[in-house]
Amino acid sequence: MKISCPKCNASGTIPDHEVPESGRFISCPRCKEGFTVNKPGSGTDAYLVDTCPSCGFSTFDDETFGTCPKCGVMIKTFVERQREEQRLKRNQELLEKKFNNVENVPTPAAATAATVSDFIDSLHPVNLIGWGVTAVAILIISTGLWGVISYDSAEIQTLLIEKGEENVSGLHVFLHYGLLHWFRFIFGLVALTVSILFMKRLKIALQALSCLLWATIILVPLSYVIEFVFWVLVPIPHTISGYLIEILNILFFSALIGVPLYLLERYLHDRKITTVVNL
Repeated sequence: MKISCPKCNASGTIPDHEVPESGRFISCPRCKEGFTVNKPGSGTDAYLVDTCPSCGFSTFDDETFGTCPKCGVMIKTFVERQREEQRLKRNQELLEKKFNNVENVPTPAAATAATVSDFIDSLHPVNLIGWGVTAVAILIISTGLWGVISYDSAEIQTLLIEKGEENVSGLHVFLHYGLLHWFRFIFGLVALTVSILFMKRLKIALQALSCLLWATIILVPLSYVIEFVFWVLVPIPHTISGYLIEILNILFFSALIGVPLYLLERYLHDRKITTVVNL
């Protein structure tokens, strides 16, 4: 159909089928004036066009046609089929959108099952061992740090001199009373680092944790033996019962700490651990 701007009288054409029953509001490309184009009268004339919507053939004049002279398509049939396809497409999109919204809403049973599954996964032996080592490491760091902060070499020297000990140097005091605190603090930091890497399931962390457990198994009785030697070297009377009690203490605490750590170190080689940690 032919249209013209009511303001500047610029003329042009627009296919009849592109104008809805209620009319179409357009803007003049020349003067930008907006106006409404009403649909032509009903009947076969409503589907008379000067440009074929199928093949693009155009008469380039005022001549219109209801059947394309080039491809032979009936304009009315073609337009109605296009409208039907668009309607079906919109309905399909609405159905898919509605179905996806319903599908993505988790049911209470599914949400509960997911929560239980996550809780069970968190109880994996790797996580349990990692949490346990982390807790022990934090305890060791705390005790070591408290000892480092509260360590006062001058005060300890004064107390030792008052007790009659001779040649109480700063190095002697540090080796006997300060070194152990630093060792605990550093050992705790190492254990904490290893536990974090172990929970990330790294191969190096598994090997480091195994070495850490063996070092603890060896260092615990060794520390008791060193304390026993220092106790023997103290110039005070010692009895046979005192020796026996100290030796039993060494054996008891070494077994109390060493046996569980040995069993834990053996468990690190279990398939439940090695199949999860990246080997």
